[in-house]
Amino acid sequence: MTVCDDVSHQLKVVSRKRCLMSFSQAPMWSLAKSRWLLSGLPCSLALLLLCSLPVHAGWVQQQSGTTAPLTSVYFVNSQTGWVSGDTNFILRTADGGTHWDRHYVDSLNWGADVIRFWDSNSGFVGGGHWLNKSTDSGLTWRYNPPFFWASHFYNIVFVTPLKGWLVNSVYYSGNYGQGFLYQTTDGGESWARRDSSNYLVFRDVAFADSLYGCFTADNHGWTYPSDGFVKQTTDGGTTWQIIASGRAYGPVRFSDRNVAWRSWYYHSPFVPESWRWGIEKTTDQGVHWAGIYSSDFGYCSCGWMPHLVVNDSLKGRFLLGDTLFDTRDGGSSWSRQIPGRSLTDVFFTDSLNGWLVGYQGLILHTTDGGSGVWQEPSSSFHPLNSNLSFSVVPNPFVSFTTVPGHSSERFALYDISGRRVGVYKGDRIGSGLSAGIYFLKPEAQDAKPLRIVKLR
Repeated sequence: MTVCDDVSHQLKVVSRKRCLMSFSQAPMWSLAKSRWLLSGLPCSLALLLLCSLPVHAGWVQQQSGTTAPLTSVYFVNSQTGWVSGDTNFILRTADGGTHWDRHYVDSLNWGADVIRFWDSNSGFVGGGHWLNKSTDSGLTWRYNPPFFWASHFYNIVFVTPLKGWLVNSVYYSGNYGQGFLYQTTDGGESWARRDSSNYLVFRDVAFADSLYGCFTADNHGWTYPSDGFVKQTTDGGTTWQIIASGRAYGPVRFSDRNVAWRSWYYHSPFVPESWRWGIEKTTDQGVHWAGIYSSDFGYCSCGWMPHLVVNDSLKGRFLLGDTLFDTRDGGSSWSRQIPGRSLTDVFFTDSLNGWLVGYQGLILHTTDGGSGVWQEPSSSFHPLNSNLSFSVVPNPFVSFTTVPGHSSERFALYDISGRRVGVYKGDRIGSGLSAGIYFLKPEAQDAKPLRIVKLR
């Protein structure tokens, strides 16, 4: 009996059939890219790697048609959505992102910060001092209103077709800025200032329904304790009360009136190692908040504020820097997805259908909740141009591998689930690892990850 026969004989019949069925149903890109991996390997490892190949790609790259940085994404259902960024146009799709069309906006000379829609027709895009409105699904846009003094829009939210809120801010030199909260009651035709600060940045506004909502502020996170705050309304914005203070507070997201998550952050400008951030959760309309994630993040040049998605009381995600964090148990445990990409925003229409956007025209899409595995487009157009061309020798490897010409540089290594497993210098990568598939990228550069294989 051969080694392969012995391995196959020891596997349970049901598990073996399921594995082979999964492999036979895998996309052709997986099969083609796996031939080099499986050929010549010991049968037991080849079978192990074969069984670990996903049936679904998890995150699939879509063709945006641009290499510009993309900064905001919003969908009203699984098919209809929009993306804006550092461009004078927005991208629109009516088929879930299979095709993206450009629609130019005259006033977006410096790009857009945020794009939001109430339904498939009515929406807003804000950038610079300008807020633009569309009533035909983003095909055409007009200034509305003609001018906002603050230059950065953080969020726009509508609770009815006529009633909405927005926060925007301007930065000054030093460690503070000026924030504003605006309200509209006529569908965005006019806006009235409801709150402001001469030294705090207003970061986010969110509502669970037409009456219950919050907005947040911080002093750019430069000191701890910070004098940022969270303000809450239970009467539709007529009155606001501070329910939290003493930290720099960012996004707040609701799954319903009872369940909400909010983020906080601080660091000392003179001690990069002091950077800290966390996520808190309430299940009783904000009466009590419990920490569900906290981390010493270390220096982050990408900016601090995460983006939050809350599907229900158990499922949530937040995006920070180049990593999407995912929980399926209410925050008790977290996994990491899509490492090694410069990501800027995330949006889910439900627990399965989601999109990520980032630099160099990046748009990623999942229909299975995401798994940390992404599929590159088959077209020759590829916006993810690496700033560093590198290879490893040998690959596959047994004990360790090297990056010729980059022996003193640091490289981050991720496993197939997207979890960061370590940082190695280029002269000795992968020592001490278990056999499997990994992804390698330069720690300090936005390069395309390289797949490497540890044999044993």
